[in-house]
Amino acid sequence: MNNVGNWVLGASSAVLGVGGLFVSAKAGSGSVGYYGGLAMFAICTLFIMHLIRTSDSHG
Repeated sequence: MNNVGNWVLGASSAVLGVGGLFVSAKAGSGSVGYYGGLAMFAICTLFIMHLIRTSDSHG
C-alpha cells in the first residue's frame, strides 16, 4: 500500500465534491452557488480520476 496519500486526498476530494452538490442543490437556479457547486463537483471528480491514473501500477 504505497499510495496512502492518494487515498487520503481522494477521500477528502470526494467529501468536497459531495459538498459541492449540496451547495448546488440549495442554491437557486442560475445563481453563482449553483454553478459553483457543479464546478466543484466536476473538478473533484476529475482530480479523483487523475489520482487513480497516477496510482495505477501499469504505467
